[in-house]
Amino acid sequence: MGAPLSVRARGGAALLAAAILAAPTARAQDDGPRVYQLAPKGAQAWTGFAVVKRGNEEPEVGTVIPGSDIDTDLVILRYVTTLSLGGRQFAPFVILPAGRTKFSINDGVTPPASSSGFGDLQVGGVLGLIGSPALSPADYARFKPGFSAGLFAKVYFPTGAYSAAKPVNLGSNRHAFQIGLPTGFAWGTSYRDPRLTTLEVFPTLTVYADNDDPYGADRSSKDTLFSVEGHLTHNLDPTTWLSADLLYRRGGETTTDGVAAGDATHGWSAGGSVGWVLDPRATLILTYQQVIERDDDGPDGGFFRAALVLPF
Repeated sequence: MGAPLSVRARGGAALLAAAILAAPTARAQDDGPRVYQLAPKGAQAWTGFAVVKRGNEEPEVGTVIPGSDIDTDLVILRYVTTLSLGGRQFAPFVILPAGRTKFSINDGVTPPASSSGFGDLQVGGVLGLIGSPALSPADYARFKPGFSAGLFAKVYFPTGAYSAAKPVNLGSNRHAFQIGLPTGFAWGTSYRDPRLTTLEVFPTLTVYADNDDPYGADRSSKDTLFSVEGHLTHNLDPTTWLSADLLYRRGGETTTDGVAAGDATHGWSAGGSVGWVLDPRATLILTYQQVIERDDDGPDGGFFRAALVLPF
C-alpha cells in the first residue's frame, strides 16, 4: 500500500530519475525539461540521444548562416552521476556527440560542404544552491519539493571534426564556456507524486574563444550568446509526463578579420516533450521544437530529439 512498495510508484521514480538524468545534448538547442531536478545521491545514468536538426544553424551554439540549408544528424552519448558536495547535490556530466552535418546556400559562390565524425567534447556539472540537498534514496522519497535553484557550468572542447577548407563543420575549432542558473518550482507531495507539476526557467550565457583558422579568413570571434528556456511539465500518471517548451536566444554575432557578419541570433522556439517509462531501467523521452518568431536573419527551422535513458 505504501508508495515505495508499489510497482506504479517504482515506475514513477524511474521516470523521474530518467528525466533528471537526461541532460543537454548537442549545441544550438534547449537542454530540455526536468533535466536539473533533484535526484537521489548515487544515481548514475547513460543516455543515448538521436538528434535530427534542419534549418540555418551550424552545430555550434548560436551560429546562424542566413540563407543557408544546414542538415545535422547526431548520435550523442552522455554519462552523469549525482554526488554530495558540502551537503548539496552535485551532478557532473560528460557528453560526446558524433554524426554528420551538411551545408548548402544558393549564392552562386559558396560550395556545398559536409563534415562527419566526432563533435566537440563537453564537460560540465550542476551544483544545487537552494532546495537541492544531497539526499539518500530513502530521504529523497520523503522530500517535499518546492523552489529550487542551482549553478550550471559547461566547457566545450575543440575536439570535433574540423577543416578550414569547409564553410560548415561538425566541430567548432574553439573553446566555449557556458554558465547558467537552472531554477524551478514543483507542485506535489514528493518528486514521486504521480501528478507532479513543475515550472522551470533556465537562463544561460555562452562565451566563445576565437577560432584562429576559420574558413576563408585568419581569425573569427563570436559575441556572447544569451538564452533562456522555460518548461511547464505535468505527470499524466506514474509512468508518463508531458511538457510545453519555450526557448529564447539573442546574441552570438560573428566577426571575421574585424568585419561583423550581422548574423546575431535572435528568435523564439516552441515545442513539446513526452516521456515514457518502458521499463524500470529504461525511459524514452521525445522532443520536438520549431522556431516560431525571428529576425529576418535569425535562426530558422527545428529539431527532433529522442533520448533513451538507462539509469544504473
